[in-house]
Order: sequence, then structure tokens, then C-alpha cells
Amino acid sequence: MLESKSETFPTGAGELTEMFESKDEPLLLDFSIPMFRDSEPLQIVGPVPGNPAAIREFTNLADWRSYVLGLQLRGSVPKAFRRYHNQALRALFLAWLDGGVIQLAELWALATLEGAIKTRYPKMNERVKEEGVKFPGLEYALRYLVNQGGLTDEALRESGARVLQNVLKGGNGSSLSEIRNGLAHGNALGGMPWGGLFEVIRALIDFMYPAPVARCPQ
Repeated sequence: MLESKSETFPTGAGELTEMFESKDEPLLLDFSIPMFRDSEPLQIVGPVPGNPAAIREFTNLADWRSYVLGLQLRGSVPKAFRRYHNQALRALFLAWLDGGVIQLAELWALATLEGAIKTRYPKMNERVKEEGVKFPGLEYALRYLVNQGGLTDEALRESGARVLQNVLKGGNGSSLSEIRNGLAHGNALGGMPWGGLFEVIRALIDFMYPAPVARCPQ
């Protein structure tokens, strides 16, 4: 018998084959990147003018690439977090080949957001010690961003999100910290992507690290 701390597994050859092998779904196949997906368009939910939750279809790889590039950070963000966010967008781009990687991209983007908040507001760490919070997490960081950083709905207007409805926990199960926890703990395996998530994350990071205002020459 093969033993672990939690379970015991039989070692019969047939049983192991049934448990761990998948002959009809090879891990990697020889493939070429399709330029068009007319018969099976890539569908995501995201904000468009007048509709914060529109279903968008992509049948052309060039259009999908333009959409992903449009999610890049626009503020004066530290290089490390810009690099992390770009890595998340590269994973998102690969959804053209396999939609399942979107959840990986979402989780990485949320981790980038949490790190960006903690770096932008170092006094938050002092507050954590004062309050005796052992595991502050993303929800604590977001509440600090709202209460101490001054985040308002106006900063999220382009993304179509609302602070109380989409950013902080409010009982609907779709706050950023709840999404992050679901992704991290496997609740979203095989689930649908979260519509507009990348737009909200970009808006939050850009809010913390705004681009410098250009000044007209005197």
C-alpha cells in the first residue's frame, strides 16, 4: 500500500491506471496557433460603454491580442508590479488556445494587486501590528485602500465596478478577496472567468500609482 498522512491508495496496476492516467487527453499536442475561430469564438464578459457586463466574442487572434494589450497598466507603477501584471496578461493571452488558463491569469493578477497595495501603503503593516491581525490578506488590504487611500466609485467608473458591490465583501460572493480565495483553493476549477476582473484590477493599481499629469509649457 502507498500511504500518506490523509489517505491510503491501493497499488493494483489497473486501479493506478484508472486513477492517474488519461489516454484520451494528452498533456501536450503538436499544434499550430489558429488565427481565426469563426466556428468557436472566444467569449468573455467585460465592460463596454453603457454595459458593464457585456458578452464579447473574439474570432480573430489580432483582435484578442489588441484587447489583452489594452489591459496593461497605465499609471506610474513600480517595474516589479508592472512585470507581474504583464505576466498575468500573457497567461490571459494563452486563453486563445485553452480557456482554462484564464483562472491562472486571474489569480496572478489578484496577487499582483495585493502586493501593490502593501507596497504603496507601508503604514498598513503598522496598523496590522497595532490591531493584532495575524493574517490580513487581500480583504484587509482593500479596506485599507478604501478607508485610508480614498478609493471611490469614480476611480472605478471605466471598469463598471462599484466599491461596495465588487471590491469589498458585501454578501454577494463576488468581492475581490472572495474571488481570490476561490481561485486559490480550487473552488473555481472548471468555472467561468470573472467578467471585468482585469479591468477592475487595472483601475485599482492605476488609482494607487497614477500617471504624472502633463503640464503645458509656460
